[in-house]
Amino acid sequence: MSWPNGCMRRQEPLANHTSFRIGGPAEWFAEPSTQEELVALLREAARMGVPVSVVGGGTNTLAADRGVRGLVVRLGRGFQTLQELSAAEEPTVLVRCGAGLSTQRLVLLAARLGWGELEALAGLPGRIGGAVVMNAQEIGRWVQGIRLVSSDGTVSRWSRDQLRFHYRDAALAPGIVMDVLLRFPRVHPAEARERIQRALDYRNSTQDTRLPSAGCAFKNPPCLAGRQAGVGAGRLIDQAGLKGSRIGDAQVSFRHANFIVNLGHATCDDVLSLMEHIQRRVFQRFGMRLEPEVRFLGERWNR
Repeated sequence: MSWPNGCMRRQEPLANHTSFRIGGPAEWFAEPSTQEELVALLREAARMGVPVSVVGGGTNTLAADRGVRGLVVRLGRGFQTLQELSAAEEPTVLVRCGAGLSTQRLVLLAARLGWGELEALAGLPGRIGGAVVMNAQEIGRWVQGIRLVSSDGTVSRWSRDQLRFHYRDAALAPGIVMDVLLRFPRVHPAEARERIQRALDYRNSTQDTRLPSAGCAFKNPPCLAGRQAGVGAGRLIDQAGLKGSRIGDAQVSFRHANFIVNLGHATCDDVLSLMEHIQRRVFQRFGMRLEPEVRFLGERWNR
Protein backbone atom coordinates (compact mmCIF):
# COMPACT_ATOMS: atom_id res chain seq x y z
CA MET A 1 0.00 0.00 0.00
CA SER A 2 1.37 3.42 -0.94
CA TRP A 3 0.10 6.56 0.78
CA PRO A 4 0.55 10.09 -0.63
CA ASN A 5 2.57 11.66 2.20
CA GLY A 6 4.78 10.98 5.21
CA CYS A 7 2.26 11.57 8.03
CA MET A 8 1.42 7.87 8.24
CA ARG A 9 2.25 5.27 10.90
CA ARG A 10 1.45 1.56 11.04
CA GLN A 11 0.05 -0.31 14.04
CA GLU A 12 -0.27 2.80 16.18
CA PRO A 13 -1.73 2.00 19.65
CA LEU A 14 -5.04 3.83 20.00
CA ALA A 15 -4.74 3.70 23.79
CA ASN A 16 -2.26 6.56 23.30
CA HIS A 17 -4.93 8.68 21.58
CA THR A 18 -8.09 8.13 23.68
CA SER A 19 -8.96 9.60 27.07
CA PHE A 20 -10.02 6.12 28.21
CA ARG A 21 -6.42 4.91 27.62
CA ILE A 22 -7.96 1.84 25.97
CA GLY A 23 -7.54 0.47 22.46
CA GLY A 24 -5.45 -1.78 20.28
CA PRO A 25 -3.49 -0.69 17.20
CA ALA A 26 -4.82 1.17 14.19
CA GLU A 27 -3.84 -0.66 11.00
CA TRP A 28 -2.91 2.74 9.53
CA PHE A 29 -2.78 5.98 11.51
CA ALA A 30 -2.37 9.44 9.98
CA GLU A 31 -2.04 12.96 11.38
CA PRO A 32 -2.35 15.27 8.36
CA SER A 33 -1.51 18.91 9.01
CA THR A 34 -2.88 20.53 5.86
CA GLN A 35 -6.05 20.36 3.82
CA GLU A 36 -4.03 19.04 0.90
CA GLU A 37 -2.61 16.16 2.96
CA LEU A 38 -6.04 15.27 4.34
CA VAL A 39 -7.75 15.33 0.94
CA ALA A 40 -4.98 13.22 -0.63
CA LEU A 41 -5.25 10.63 2.17
CA LEU A 42 -9.01 10.33 1.85
CA ARG A 43 -8.88 10.06 -1.93
CA GLU A 44 -6.29 7.31 -1.75
CA ALA A 45 -8.26 5.46 0.93
CA ALA A 46 -11.40 5.68 -1.24
CA ARG A 47 -9.48 4.44 -4.28
CA MET A 48 -8.16 1.42 -2.37
CA GLY A 49 -11.42 0.69 -0.55
CA VAL A 50 -9.85 1.28 2.87
CA PRO A 51 -12.34 2.18 5.65
CA VAL A 52 -11.67 5.50 7.39
CA SER A 53 -12.32 6.37 11.05
CA VAL A 54 -11.69 9.63 12.90
CA VAL A 55 -10.35 9.70 16.45
CA GLY A 56 -10.20 13.48 17.03
CA GLY A 57 -9.30 14.28 20.62
CA GLY A 58 -10.29 10.75 21.63
CA THR A 59 -12.44 12.00 24.52
CA ASN A 60 -15.71 10.36 23.53
CA THR A 61 -14.22 7.24 22.00
CA LEU A 62 -13.84 3.62 23.02
CA ALA A 63 -11.47 1.73 20.72
CA ALA A 64 -11.55 -2.04 20.32
CA ASP A 65 -8.98 -4.17 22.10
CA ARG A 66 -8.08 -5.86 18.84
CA GLY A 67 -7.55 -2.49 17.18
CA VAL A 68 -9.18 -0.85 14.19
CA ARG A 69 -8.96 -1.99 10.61
CA GLY A 70 -8.20 0.54 7.89
CA LEU A 71 -7.15 4.18 8.28
CA VAL A 72 -7.62 6.17 11.48
CA VAL A 73 -7.24 9.95 11.07
CA ARG A 74 -6.33 12.44 13.77
CA LEU A 75 -6.00 16.05 12.61
CA GLY A 76 -2.48 17.43 13.11
CA ARG A 77 -1.06 20.77 14.19
CA GLY A 78 -2.14 22.61 11.05
CA PHE A 79 -5.77 22.20 12.14
CA GLN A 80 -5.21 23.74 15.60
CA THR A 81 -5.40 27.36 14.43
CA LEU A 82 -7.62 30.22 15.59
CA GLN A 83 -8.23 33.49 13.72
CA GLU A 84 -10.36 36.39 14.91
CA LEU A 85 -12.31 37.84 11.99
CA SER A 86 -14.23 40.67 13.69
CA ALA A 87 -13.13 44.18 14.61
CA ALA A 88 -12.43 44.98 18.27
CA GLU A 89 -15.28 47.52 18.48
CA GLU A 90 -17.98 45.06 17.36
CA PRO A 91 -20.36 43.78 20.07
CA THR A 92 -19.74 40.17 19.05
CA VAL A 93 -16.59 38.29 18.14
CA LEU A 94 -16.33 36.01 15.10
CA VAL A 95 -13.54 33.43 15.09
CA ARG A 96 -12.48 30.68 12.73
CA CYS A 97 -11.19 27.64 14.61
CA GLY A 98 -9.38 24.68 13.15
CA ALA A 99 -11.25 21.51 14.05
CA GLY A 100 -8.17 20.22 15.87
CA LEU A 101 -8.09 23.15 18.31
CA SER A 102 -8.67 22.01 21.90
CA THR A 103 -11.82 23.27 23.57
CA GLN A 104 -9.78 24.41 26.56
CA ARG A 105 -7.51 26.55 24.38
CA LEU A 106 -10.63 28.37 23.21
CA VAL A 107 -11.82 28.77 26.81
CA LEU A 108 -8.45 30.19 27.89
CA LEU A 109 -8.60 32.76 25.12
CA ALA A 110 -12.16 33.64 26.11
CA ALA A 111 -11.04 34.30 29.69
CA ARG A 112 -8.22 36.53 28.51
CA LEU A 113 -10.04 38.44 25.78
CA GLY A 114 -13.60 38.64 27.11
CA TRP A 115 -15.57 36.26 24.93
CA GLY A 116 -18.91 35.50 26.58
CA GLU A 117 -20.87 32.29 27.20
CA LEU A 118 -17.82 30.04 26.83
CA GLU A 119 -18.08 28.98 30.45
CA ALA A 120 -20.33 26.25 29.02
CA LEU A 121 -17.20 24.61 27.60
CA ALA A 122 -15.02 25.11 30.69
CA GLY A 123 -13.34 21.83 31.61
CA LEU A 124 -14.80 20.03 28.61
CA PRO A 125 -12.00 17.91 27.10
CA GLY A 126 -11.54 17.22 23.42
CA ARG A 127 -11.40 19.32 20.29
CA ILE A 128 -13.65 21.79 18.54
CA GLY A 129 -14.44 19.50 15.60
CA GLY A 130 -15.66 16.70 17.84
CA ALA A 131 -17.63 19.13 19.99
CA VAL A 132 -19.46 20.37 16.87
CA VAL A 133 -20.19 16.85 15.58
CA MET A 134 -21.62 15.90 19.00
CA ASN A 135 -23.18 19.34 19.62
CA ALA A 136 -21.46 19.17 22.99
CA GLN A 137 -22.84 21.69 25.50
CA GLU A 138 -25.06 22.94 22.65
CA ILE A 139 -22.08 24.47 20.87
CA GLY A 140 -24.30 24.67 17.79
CA ARG A 141 -25.85 27.90 19.12
CA TRP A 142 -22.58 29.68 18.27
CA VAL A 143 -21.74 27.93 15.00
CA GLN A 144 -22.00 30.15 11.91
CA GLY A 145 -20.60 27.66 9.41
CA ILE A 146 -18.19 24.78 8.88
CA ARG A 147 -15.93 23.31 6.23
CA LEU A 148 -16.24 19.56 5.77
CA VAL A 149 -14.27 17.08 3.68
CA SER A 150 -16.18 13.96 2.62
CA SER A 151 -14.78 10.43 2.50
CA ASP A 152 -13.92 10.85 -1.20
CA GLY A 153 -11.94 14.06 -0.58
CA THR A 154 -14.61 16.55 -1.66
CA VAL A 155 -14.53 19.80 0.34
CA SER A 156 -17.83 21.58 1.05
CA ARG A 157 -18.98 24.58 3.07
CA TRP A 158 -22.04 24.48 5.29
CA SER A 159 -23.74 27.70 6.36
CA ARG A 160 -25.64 28.14 9.59
CA ASP A 161 -28.93 27.84 7.68
CA GLN A 162 -27.91 24.41 6.40
CA LEU A 163 -26.96 23.03 9.82
CA ARG A 164 -29.46 21.21 12.04
CA PHE A 165 -28.24 20.77 15.59
CA HIS A 166 -30.00 18.41 17.97
CA TYR A 167 -29.22 16.87 21.34
CA ARG A 168 -25.76 15.28 20.99
CA ASP A 169 -25.94 15.48 17.19
CA ALA A 170 -25.23 17.93 14.37
CA ALA A 171 -26.91 15.92 11.58
CA LEU A 172 -23.87 16.38 9.31
CA ALA A 173 -23.10 14.45 6.16
CA PRO A 174 -20.39 11.78 6.61
CA GLY A 175 -16.93 13.31 6.56
CA ILE A 176 -14.38 15.20 8.65
CA VAL A 177 -14.92 18.73 9.93
CA MET A 178 -11.86 20.87 9.04
CA ASP A 179 -12.75 24.25 10.53
CA VAL A 180 -15.62 26.05 12.23
CA LEU A 181 -16.89 29.63 12.35
CA LEU A 182 -18.08 30.63 15.82
CA ARG A 183 -19.68 33.85 17.07
CA PHE A 184 -19.82 34.91 20.74
CA PRO A 185 -20.93 38.06 22.59
CA ARG A 186 -18.19 40.27 24.00
CA VAL A 187 -18.06 40.73 27.77
CA HIS A 188 -15.53 42.23 30.16
CA PRO A 189 -12.60 39.80 30.57
CA ALA A 190 -13.05 39.81 34.38
CA GLU A 191 -16.65 38.67 33.95
CA ALA A 192 -15.60 35.94 31.51
CA ARG A 193 -12.90 34.72 33.92
CA GLU A 194 -15.28 34.64 36.87
CA ARG A 195 -17.93 32.66 34.99
CA ILE A 196 -15.36 30.22 33.64
CA GLN A 197 -13.83 29.65 37.08
CA ARG A 198 -17.25 28.98 38.62
CA ALA A 199 -18.02 26.47 35.87
CA LEU A 200 -14.66 24.74 36.39
CA ASP A 201 -15.19 24.53 40.14
CA TYR A 202 -18.62 22.96 39.64
CA ARG A 203 -17.38 20.45 37.07
CA ASN A 204 -14.46 19.40 39.27
CA SER A 205 -16.75 18.96 42.28
CA THR A 206 -19.31 16.79 40.47
CA GLN A 207 -17.34 14.78 37.91
CA ASP A 208 -14.54 12.26 38.22
CA THR A 209 -11.51 13.85 36.54
CA ARG A 210 -8.79 11.85 38.31
CA LEU A 211 -9.13 8.60 36.36
CA PRO A 212 -9.25 7.93 32.61
CA SER A 213 -12.77 7.94 31.17
CA ALA A 214 -14.69 9.02 28.10
CA GLY A 215 -17.00 11.40 29.92
CA CYS A 216 -20.69 10.51 30.00
CA ALA A 217 -21.25 6.92 28.92
CA PHE A 218 -24.94 7.34 28.03
CA LYS A 219 -27.18 10.03 26.58
CA ASN A 220 -29.90 11.44 28.77
CA PRO A 221 -33.13 9.67 27.81
CA PRO A 222 -35.94 11.60 26.12
CA CYS A 223 -39.12 12.37 27.99
CA LEU A 224 -41.44 9.37 28.10
CA ALA A 225 -45.17 9.40 28.79
CA GLY A 226 -45.81 9.52 32.49
CA ARG A 227 -42.17 10.26 33.27
CA GLN A 228 -40.55 13.46 34.43
CA ALA A 229 -38.86 15.38 31.62
CA GLY A 230 -35.13 15.82 31.81
CA VAL A 231 -34.30 12.80 33.98
CA GLY A 232 -30.56 12.35 33.57
CA ALA A 233 -28.91 9.04 32.77
CA GLY A 234 -26.61 9.48 35.77
CA ARG A 235 -29.57 9.81 38.12
CA LEU A 236 -31.18 6.64 36.74
CA ILE A 237 -27.93 4.70 37.06
CA ASP A 238 -27.48 5.95 40.63
CA GLN A 239 -31.06 5.05 41.61
CA ALA A 240 -30.52 1.58 40.15
CA GLY A 241 -27.79 1.13 42.76
CA LEU A 242 -24.97 0.88 40.25
CA LYS A 243 -22.40 3.36 41.58
CA GLY A 244 -19.16 1.47 42.14
CA SER A 245 -20.23 -1.49 40.00
CA ARG A 246 -17.19 -3.02 38.37
CA ILE A 247 -16.23 -5.46 35.64
CA GLY A 248 -12.51 -6.01 35.36
CA ASP A 249 -10.91 -2.60 35.77
CA ALA A 250 -13.93 -0.71 34.41
CA GLN A 251 -16.00 0.87 37.17
CA VAL A 252 -19.04 3.12 37.48
CA SER A 253 -17.71 6.27 39.13
CA PHE A 254 -18.72 6.91 42.74
CA ARG A 255 -18.79 10.64 42.01
CA HIS A 256 -20.86 10.69 38.80
CA ALA A 257 -22.83 7.55 37.93
CA ASN A 258 -22.81 8.28 34.18
CA PHE A 259 -19.01 8.11 34.10
CA ILE A 260 -17.23 4.80 33.63
CA VAL A 261 -13.62 5.04 34.73
CA ASN A 262 -10.55 2.98 33.93
CA LEU A 263 -8.94 1.86 37.20
CA GLY A 264 -5.70 1.06 35.41
CA HIS A 265 -5.98 -1.94 33.11
CA ALA A 266 -9.56 -1.88 31.81
CA THR A 267 -10.18 -3.37 28.39
CA CYS A 268 -12.73 -2.35 25.81
CA ASP A 269 -14.60 -5.56 26.57
CA ASP A 270 -14.70 -4.66 30.29
CA VAL A 271 -16.29 -1.30 29.46
CA LEU A 272 -18.81 -2.70 26.98
CA SER A 273 -19.81 -5.50 29.37
CA LEU A 274 -20.33 -2.95 32.15
CA MET A 275 -22.39 -0.73 29.83
CA GLU A 276 -24.60 -3.68 28.90
CA HIS A 277 -25.05 -4.50 32.60
CA ILE A 278 -26.08 -0.89 33.28
CA GLN A 279 -28.55 -0.92 30.38
CA ARG A 280 -30.18 -4.13 31.62
CA ARG A 281 -30.50 -2.92 35.22
CA VAL A 282 -31.89 0.50 34.29
CA PHE A 283 -34.42 -1.08 31.92
CA GLN A 284 -35.50 -3.60 34.54
CA ARG A 285 -35.92 -0.85 37.14
CA PHE A 286 -37.35 2.04 35.10
CA GLY A 287 -38.36 0.64 31.70
CA MET A 288 -35.94 3.05 29.95
CA ARG A 289 -33.33 2.00 27.42
CA LEU A 290 -30.15 4.03 27.77
CA GLU A 291 -28.46 4.91 24.48
CA PRO A 292 -24.64 5.01 24.50
CA GLU A 293 -23.04 8.40 24.08
CA VAL A 294 -19.55 6.93 23.79
CA ARG A 295 -18.56 6.17 20.20
CA PHE A 296 -17.15 2.68 19.57
CA LEU A 297 -14.37 2.11 17.03
CA GLY A 298 -13.46 -1.30 15.66
CA GLU A 299 -14.80 -4.79 16.28
CA ARG A 300 -15.41 -6.44 19.63
CA TRP A 301 -13.77 -9.74 20.52
CA ASN A 302 -16.05 -12.73 20.04
CA ARG A 303 -17.45 -13.79 23.39
